[in-house]
Amino acid sequence: MTIELLTPAEMALADSLAIAAGPFDGGGLMRNAGTAVAAEILARFPGMQRVHVLAGPGNNGGDGFVIAQRLRDAGLQVGLHCDTPPPEDSDAGRARTACALPLAPLDACRPDRADLVVDALFGAGLARAVTGPAAEAIERANASGAVIVAVDLPSGVSGHSGRPLGTAIRADLTVTFFRLKPGHLLEPGRSLCGETVLADIGIPVKVLDEIEPRAFRNDPGLWAGCFPWPGRDAHKYTRGHVGVFSGGPSATGAARLSALAAARAGAGAVTVLSPA
Repeated sequence: MTIELLTPAEMALADSLAIAAGPFDGGGLMRNAGTAVAAEILARFPGMQRVHVLAGPGNNGGDGFVIAQRLRDAGLQVGLHCDTPPPEDSDAGRARTACALPLAPLDACRPDRADLVVDALFGAGLARAVTGPAAEAIERANASGAVIVAVDLPSGVSGHSGRPLGTAIRADLTVTFFRLKPGHLLEPGRSLCGETVLADIGIPVKVLDEIEPRAFRNDPGLWAGCFPWPGRDAHKYTRGHVGVFSGGPSATGAARLSALAAARAGAGAVTVLSPA
């Protein structure tokens, strides 16, 4: 299990370092990301036939164009919705050019007529509230009853804090790449992600040496070496003596719970000081 957490800025640096090291360029990483999401959808939801893909103007939308084409190639009925196509000379723009599906505006999306909605509007780097047609599309998707798969992070959720920025997608599945971001684990982002899958898209682990992450998910590997394991010659008083002061005869519950917790946590001796 990977324990490093990357901020959105650190994730962008990981992408840049991976592109500089090769063999993938930005378009290659985007194709890998979109292919990974499409593979998860096809494996987990084999009965789905009608899919709507909501694509944004940036790299998250570029992933969405790749996903739409992969799902179309697999025989699904795919509707592709995007209000602001990315510049043609960008990685996302080239992904759009390679996608043979026609574009429809976001306000034409009717997710209640779809089996599954792919949210590729905004990724973890979003720093402003979602408004306008994108917010309306998110609200319709949330209310539709369709399965929702988010790309990277549910649109409208901060990758830094997990807090909603205006309206936010409530996903059933979120597929992210290389490393989790804080927003995947901090509430309410964690709940809005649904199940989170971490996909390998070819970014080498060695980029972490230069990034030097400072945030980690809790894991015994971080602290087991500092844990005070008892020695073979230990006795109860070298393992700690806990004194618990109780309230009056009608208020002993907290003391009982605290004493039991101390004993189960490994204290060598526990003394309850209480009324008769």
